Amino acid sequence: MATKPDHTIAFLRPRENQPPNFASFRVPLTFNKLDIRDYLLHAYNVPVLGVRSQLTQRRPRQSKMHHRIYRPPPVKTMTVELHQPFVWPEAPKDLSPWNPPSMDKRYKNMERREKWQKDTQKTGMMPLRDEQPTPESRLALKEEAKRLLRDGNWENHRNLDPKFTEKKK
Repeated sequence: MATKPDHTIAFLRPRENQPPNFASFRVPLTFNKLDIRDYLLHAYNVPVLGVRSQLTQRRPRQSKMHHRIYRPPPVKTMTVELHQPFVWPEAPKDLSPWNPPSMDKRYKNMERREKWQKDTQKTGMMPLRDEQPTPESRLALKEEAKRLLRDGNWENHRNLDPKFTEKKK
């Protein structure tokens, strides 16, 4: 059984003015400089020349339950100086592998729902079901129900496994 890792480390994109031999990581608050150095050396065989750590405080927030103001825990980042420079690859120009055709359908559906929501908020009235066009799926289901009532049998056009058929006596 796979176990959940104790720590999560995120490799961050460099800032604009950061040289290529420096790398930044988002690490847990319990991590220290020796931990990140040992992690990079033993997991990736990357020697480290120096480590700098920063704690970034986050803005106070209001809790959702009691509406009290609290400060979330800080974010710890570590910048390591690498022995060899690392250059991030360019962002891909063709994003089609990450956007399958089903995503286009989802985006269109999302835009349709957002338009419906804006129209409802603008007019202050929800459209009645009779005022909306009947969906194609509902029309297809209605036709199938009519055919079932007319013919009296249902067929899914698949051969049934013989062990599930009833033996005629």
